[in-house]
Amino acid sequence: MWPEAQIRNVMPLLTAETFSLQFNNRWRRRRQVKGPYYPRRTYLCYQLTPQNGSMPTRGYFENEKNRHAEICFIDEIESMGLDKTQCYEVTCYLTWSPCPSCAQKLAAFTKAQVHLNLRIFASRLYYHWRSSYQKGLQLLWESQIPVEVMGLPEFTDCWENFVDHGKPPPFNPSEKLQELGEKSRSIKRRLEKIKLLRRLKQKNHLNPGGRGCGEQRLCHCTPAWGTERDSVTHTQKS
Repeated sequence: MWPEAQIRNVMPLLTAETFSLQFNNRWRRRRQVKGPYYPRRTYLCYQLTPQNGSMPTRGYFENEKNRHAEICFIDEIESMGLDKTQCYEVTCYLTWSPCPSCAQKLAAFTKAQVHLNLRIFASRLYYHWRSSYQKGLQLLWESQIPVEVMGLPEFTDCWENFVDHGKPPPFNPSEKLQELGEKSRSIKRRLEKIKLLRRLKQKNHLNPGGRGCGEQRLCHCTPAWGTERDSVTHTQKS
């Protein structure tokens, strides 16, 4: 069934403009945007690589109405009929980190697909200051699904493998990638704080009499780059 899966994977690539706008990790507020306003949608680019040395399969999804890109991805992989005697490495590049519902479904998906090793890299963190979204990230980590923030290597890989380079982009690709890599540092620090909170909770769980540092909560001051997913609700994730 593997060749059929590769045939289904033939699809248009992202345009350079879509990559630049949607993977942009620079914070913004709607009233501060110069020029036409554009919604930051959820895109998921995936690469599935069999460990037997076969060619990788690549594709991408964006949110549909009432159906998140993560669910489209799960449905696509399940429809491939992959050989369960083979192991596969799957890397996903997301414009937004998964919501709690998608985190639960991704955890259940990998539990059922033990032959898959899934890694997730996100350009931006979605509602990261809310405890339910932090718990979603923690569930993924506990399910052996690494979730990290995209840095220069990941942005470069995404640019090289998921973008149509048929015509010159209206920007300098090298400068754009460097900018994305630099802007990712503050987002990585925020994710590290969420990881630290998880470790503190685990430590307190092992020492139930302890209080103090385990009672700390992440600051609820929301960095501006994390406030905006175009003012949509969780159920309207776009």
